[in-house]
Amino acid sequence: MYILQKLIPTNWFRNQRIRYKIILIYFPLIFVPLFVLGFVSNQVYTNAIVKKTIKNVSDNSSLIITRITGMLTNVESCANMLTINLNKVIVEDPQSLAAPETSLQMYTQITNQLSFALLVFPDVQSAAFIDTNNRIYGSHVLMERNREWIATSPLLKQIDSSSGNNIWFPMQRRDYLTNGSQETVMTLGKRIVNIYTGQKLGLLVLNIKESSLSAIYQKIGSIQDGSYFIVDDEGVVTSSQHPEDVLQEVANPEMKGWITSSKHVTEPTSFEYEKTLVVSSDVPSFGWKLISMAPLASLTADTRKITLLIVLLGIVCLFFALLGAGMLSQLIAKPIMGLTKYMKKVKEGSLDIEFQVNSEDEIGMLSSGFNAMIRRIQELLTNINWEQKKKREYELALIQAQIKPHFLYNTLDVIYTLSEMGRTRDVQRTTKALADFYRAALSKGRETITIEEEIRNVKDYLSIQRIRYSDVFTYEFDIHNDVLSGQIPKLTIQPLIENAIYHGLKTKGSLGLLKVTGEIVDSKIKIIVADDGVGMDSERLKAIVKKTESPQEAVGYGFKNVNDRIQLYYGDEYGLQITSELGQGTEVTLWLPFRWDEE
Repeated sequence: MYILQKLIPTNWFRNQRIRYKIILIYFPLIFVPLFVLGFVSNQVYTNAIVKKTIKNVSDNSSLIITRITGMLTNVESCANMLTINLNKVIVEDPQSLAAPETSLQMYTQITNQLSFALLVFPDVQSAAFIDTNNRIYGSHVLMERNREWIATSPLLKQIDSSSGNNIWFPMQRRDYLTNGSQETVMTLGKRIVNIYTGQKLGLLVLNIKESSLSAIYQKIGSIQDGSYFIVDDEGVVTSSQHPEDVLQEVANPEMKGWITSSKHVTEPTSFEYEKTLVVSSDVPSFGWKLISMAPLASLTADTRKITLLIVLLGIVCLFFALLGAGMLSQLIAKPIMGLTKYMKKVKEGSLDIEFQVNSEDEIGMLSSGFNAMIRRIQELLTNINWEQKKKREYELALIQAQIKPHFLYNTLDVIYTLSEMGRTRDVQRTTKALADFYRAALSKGRETITIEEEIRNVKDYLSIQRIRYSDVFTYEFDIHNDVLSGQIPKLTIQPLIENAIYHGLKTKGSLGLLKVTGEIVDSKIKIIVADDGVGMDSERLKAIVKKTESPQEAVGYGFKNVNDRIQLYYGDEYGLQITSELGQGTEVTLWLPFRWDEE
């Protein structure tokens, strides 16, 4: 409504008919939620599709990576098998001891072993063995071309300097030891040694075509209008569905930076750029990343259809809303205006009114509720005034009952007697306790104080009474720390302590114990004042807890006074509970709300 007032002049809007006002209000109420619904549903559905696509792509990537890893493992297995077979041909064949560089039989045996290995491991596209005399034995005659380059080849030098382990060389194009100069191959090299003596027998080269790798994710991967490719940790394309991209750096700088920055991340990651979803999966042991790309436009085609459908539904709903606005203005305008007049009177403070109800529809129910509300407000105001009056009466009565003149006189007599006896330290403590007690009783006008302050006041009171009745009782406190921060009406525990001393312990005839405990139980504060005094019988206990309208008729007026004050403050679920057994003592339990904050 505030936004509407900003957009539309106030006076103009005020002077329009209710029908037009309803239309003006209904329009944003219908249009804005539908717009939000369309936008949110589009976002939620798009995010769900993206997440599902990421999961599907990650699953496909796992299959592709497993297949690629298996292919590379097969190449290594092929190298290991050829190591054993070439040892048998070269070392165990006596003809190899003659002139192997001119032995046609040796050439045939070695090339047969290479061809047989390619049959067993079809992932290997070509293989070649170079003996110690730099003679080449190739699985294909093209592997033996350009012999003059082989002797100075950095690739063979690196293989020759190894200790016989498998060495992988990155994807490359070269004019020797391949089946064609235009082929992009990945090469595994291995130094072949005599398995008995460790003597070098030659160098083994195995090639995998890049097209063999790209064929894997072309078969397994299925992204609508998408593609896969493999890059190394420097951002160079190792394999791709698009051959022209192989051995080229990733063209987009942002994408290249993202790929190289996530080189140490093993879990699949994703990001979006230029309306394309990109998912990266790590290919272990080779420092590669399998990159999957899917256009967001293809993924969210169905989402746009749903959004369009929501817009069409919104237009239809808006039409019917405008039609209904005119009908509503006729049906509800008149009774609402009448009810508004009565509400203005109530706002001005007049509660002695009643709106006439002539129907049983929603307007009639609203009118009935309005009349019931007025009557309830009148009752509440009456009850509040009565409760506030009673609360003040109890407060004043309690203060007057506690701060009795004879308590002051008796305490002053104790101070005088202690002074005559020369007990100066006791005089000081008693005087200080008396001052603290009256200071807490006043509490700067506050009606509630913290339990910590109340306990401190009770201890001041007990220190005075303990001097007067040192042979009558001793006392203990066991209050949990979390209780101390709670709120309590002032002078609530002290009357219970006074009752325990005068009615329970003073007449016992022997030294008694007064114990005060406090804890949190079921989110309520529970404080117990217990004594082992004379106790009371069941009839007197019933008389104390019996409710009566006249305080003068009540037995145990102090107990009733404290209980009523607590229930006035916090409600009927709180207050006092008392249990007693004749000759065994009395226990009063005080229940308060935990961490009650006084308003």
